[in-house]
Amino acid sequence: MAGRTRAGVIIAGIALMICGLVPWLARLPGFSKLIWLMIPATVIVFVDGFARWVGREYESAMAIEIVLQAGLPILFLMALRKAEASRSWVRLATILAAMTFLGHALYAVGFHTVPLEFKLMTRGLLGVSENGAIIFMAVVGWLDIVAAVRGFFKVARIPSLLYMVAWGGLTALARVASHFDTTSDSLGRDPWLVETLVRTPHWLIPLLLLALIQRWGLPREGAISES
Repeated sequence: MAGRTRAGVIIAGIALMICGLVPWLARLPGFSKLIWLMIPATVIVFVDGFARWVGREYESAMAIEIVLQAGLPILFLMALRKAEASRSWVRLATILAAMTFLGHALYAVGFHTVPLEFKLMTRGLLGVSENGAIIFMAVVGWLDIVAAVRGFFKVARIPSLLYMVAWGGLTALARVASHFDTTSDSLGRDPWLVETLVRTPHWLIPLLLLALIQRWGLPREGAISES
């Protein structure tokens, strides 16, 4: 049974790596049909996210924070089907990014038990006590909530997205930085480099939204396609 489970995980991993090439290949002549591989990719990522949610004993924060990762293949599919960004894409990307930060915030402010991993990373990188780490995360958690909510309002959208880019990038890099070990053959990068890559959407999608705003002046009428 364990062998079958491992084989299934390996197959799913290989399938996701293949799907990861689709955005690069789908624009080439003769490869446009590859975009539909985003559908099985969505299923695989959703199943993985569901398993993590169950592993966290159905905590609401876990269900909320993984939606951006789970929804990323859908964003790719929507983007690859059109030559320009659509309002629907921008709305969905904004919602998914906001939910990810809200999910993180629920842990950080103590709505659920603050994960030991969060506390250890904060203490290791900032050199603070456990109490100091909890206070720091609570402050950041409330900032996450503010950024997630204000991101839906035109006047505050750019500062909110800038915050998401900065903090999303820092928290992703924290996985590698907090486990850096010069005595290890991999310098502590295994498996933390992968954990960092998995969290790339947390800062990359807000950065893309920011780029769209700067380029087309969203949500100005006519800046993007309507569908």
